[in-house]
Amino acid sequence: MKKMKKLFAVLLTLAMVLGMSMTSFAAKEGAKLTVKGLATNAAQQVDIYEIYRLDANDNGWVAASWTDGTKVTPENLNTSTILDALKTKALLTTPSASDSSQNGSVTFEGLQAGAYLVLVTDSTNKTTYSTMVAKTYKYDDTQLIAPLNAEVVAKAETYTTDKSVNKTTAEVGELVTYTVKTVVPFQSQDASGTKKVTAFTISDKLTNATFYLKGAAVKGVDPVYSLTVNGISKNDLLISADTLHGQTSFDLNLLDALVTDDNTYAGQEVVLTYTALVGKANDINNKATSSQDPTGTITHTYNGNATITKLDKETKHNLKGAQFAVYKVVDNKKLYASIDGNGWFTGTWTEEDATGNVPEAAGKITTDDNGKATVNGLTVGTYFFKEVVAPDGYSINPNDVQFTMIEKKTNDVTTGVEAANASKIIMHDDKLSSLPETGGIGTTIFTIAGCVIMIAAAGLFFASRKKSDNK
Repeated sequence: MKKMKKLFAVLLTLAMVLGMSMTSFAAKEGAKLTVKGLATNAAQQVDIYEIYRLDANDNGWVAASWTDGTKVTPENLNTSTILDALKTKALLTTPSASDSSQNGSVTFEGLQAGAYLVLVTDSTNKTTYSTMVAKTYKYDDTQLIAPLNAEVVAKAETYTTDKSVNKTTAEVGELVTYTVKTVVPFQSQDASGTKKVTAFTISDKLTNATFYLKGAAVKGVDPVYSLTVNGISKNDLLISADTLHGQTSFDLNLLDALVTDDNTYAGQEVVLTYTALVGKANDINNKATSSQDPTGTITHTYNGNATITKLDKETKHNLKGAQFAVYKVVDNKKLYASIDGNGWFTGTWTEEDATGNVPEAAGKITTDDNGKATVNGLTVGTYFFKEVVAPDGYSINPNDVQFTMIEKKTNDVTTGVEAANASKIIMHDDKLSSLPETGGIGTTIFTIAGCVIMIAAAGLFFASRKKSDNK
């Protein structure tokens, strides 16, 4: 009987040990890891790497082979030196799992109880995220290790403010649309409880353009002025259109509205969109920055100039004083450019009048001492120079000169607008027809004879009058 009791006690002990082991083994999988605070409306790639896991036999921690040389332990996981070493090694190996999101978070399920390195990559390069570690285990009531659902918030180290424009070439007086994008920074506190983020301002400065935020459409383009956060309209946070319309710069303070203690908007994408009116310049360069990215991004929109040279047809000498109008053809109609006194296109095209003549609203450019006249501020397209006034002593050339404005490129990047074959934009003029030359011997004889006849006629006339009076 005693032997039976001893055997029963041994079996009971073995069962308890086996049960505890099974519980421990069963508890090793099933953890869930959620990475939050990702930027929205942009592709965020999240890679996780298992650093260590619970050994199935003795409940000790076993580091993954890829961590060799990093000196990582469960105790030093979050030290900066170890994190840097882990990140360097992780980039050389395959992640345990990967996912991407445009909704602000990703979740990994069925993970081992252990610890994971979390690396977040922004495909748009607007945000650089800190390296993070997540622990997916806990001790249960029986002091056995069990899986733990964990959450980490992606904290950005740097934020980039991006600006883009919808047109790389545009004529003076045209509307272009700018889009400024950045990310709401994550708010945190230092050891003393002081908030680390003390400013969140988007700044924008236009050069050679002005904000066009209200009013009628310009050349078929309506004004645009909007702000979204995570794709949701936040126009109430904008500076009023009445204040900014016609101006060239602004500072939009979003700190109190978007950078909150609970990080409601952290990581969410901010998109500011607006239209601007192109001014009289060949390079409209504009810059957007933020308090998190003082370097910012510069955009360029270009237009260009074209010069015509006026020459004497026979001598090829330069001709001063010729006047030209500039037109383009749209739907078989000639539209003439308004041009100011400095040769700049002012943004208005006027159709030829009913008789096909140059309208009064069209501006004119005049050739200088070198026989050259330049029109400024045209975009890519085909145009014509039409002579409307010829130099003194010359006749108007009825044959208009066609020219084409093209993009100037450097390494496949647009860097300006220029006239194609600029040296060949030339017009020749003929001198006016001369009167027959006088003073030759033949004409002299006829002149003298004529004078003699006139004098004789006058003498006869007065002689006959005298005789008549004597009677």
